Amino acid sequence: MNPEWCSACRGDDESAFAGVRGSALHGGQVKQDQLDHLCRQLGIPFVPVGRGSSLPSHVFDEAARRLGVGRGSMPEIGERLATKAGLVWTSDCDSRGSISGGGSTVTREGLDVINRAVAKLLARQ
Repeated sequence: MNPEWCSACRGDDESAFAGVRGSALHGGQVKQDQLDHLCRQLGIPFVPVGRGSSLPSHVFDEAARRLGVGRGSMPEIGERLATKAGLVWTSDCDSRGSISGGGSTVTREGLDVINRAVAKLLARQ
C-alpha cells in the first residue's frame, strides 16, 4: 500500500489490529495491547507485560536498532523514535518527571506515541 494515503500505513487507523481484549488501539487500551501491537509492527514474538506493568527492554532495543535511533533507557528510545517521526513526546509519556523519579518507565500514553512513531518510520522504509 502507498503510505501517503493509507491510514493504516501512517499509523492513523489501527482498527485492523484488534487487541487481545477485543478492542482496537485507542484511548482505553491497556499496556499489553499496545505492547502486542509494537511487537507485531517489529515482527518479533509477543511478550507479556511484567509485574507492576514493567515493559521488556529488548522490545525497545529492537525498535531502536530497526529504526536507526540510539539505544538507551526505554523513555530515551521512545523519545528518539517520536522525534524522528515528527511526533511530540511529553512528560505524560514516561515517569522520569514523577516525584519518585520513576526511573525508566514508559506509560500507556508513551506506548501509544511509540506505536504511532514506529508505524510512520516503517512506512518510510
